[in-house]
Amino acid sequence: MTLIEQVQRLRVAAVAAHDEDKIKRRTGELAGQAERVETLIETIQRLSRGVAELRAAHVALDTDLGPQAAQLAADLHVLAETLPSQDADTPPQALKAHVKAADGFVKGLRESVEQAWAAERNREVPVINEDLVATLSKSGIDVEEIRIMIEKAHGVLNVLKNRAVPDLGDVARLAAALESLQACGQQISELVDPVLGRVITGAQEATGTPLHSITPEVLAGLSRLGILDRFWVRLR
Repeated sequence: MTLIEQVQRLRVAAVAAHDEDKIKRRTGELAGQAERVETLIETIQRLSRGVAELRAAHVALDTDLGPQAAQLAADLHVLAETLPSQDADTPPQALKAHVKAADGFVKGLRESVEQAWAAERNREVPVINEDLVATLSKSGIDVEEIRIMIEKAHGVLNVLKNRAVPDLGDVARLAAALESLQACGQQISELVDPVLGRVITGAQEATGTPLHSITPEVLAGLSRLGILDRFWVRLR
């Protein structure tokens, strides 16, 4: 083999190696873009559920967000189906621009949904005197049902608080939890008025509750609750 033939063979081998490396890099790029497209589709679907949930609760959102998200999801599904058949020599600029634009829309959509959900989630939570509930329970008053309702409502609120985007049914769960706490507060206030509540709570302290707080109305309330015999006067 002449020197010229050897040089030509080396050139052919170099071109082939370059083409193979180019194909590998392009294939890797396509695989990476395919993963991004699948992630975007999943995110859009999750955010679309959030949009539908918030709009059903009459939360103010751009009316175009839902249709735009649905159209983008459809376009990305088509793109995901065509990616495997794309030629390795196809310029990647158009694909990258498409994915980048979709990513920008998704970021804006996520921000809108998260802000609207945060505002909905931050509605005023009814204040419950849980110390009083615990004290009433220690005093022998049956408040177990109320305690369980409070515990369940707070559990739901904690779950929703840690959810950046609402899922289907979350707005209803939020409203039900708040209504449950409101009902518990009403039940407690009907069971024990504030003055009687302070006396019962104070009696659990080491110093007890002042004697002058034991009014005829308080005595009647303690008797009604069936815990009058648990109270006594301690002289110092």
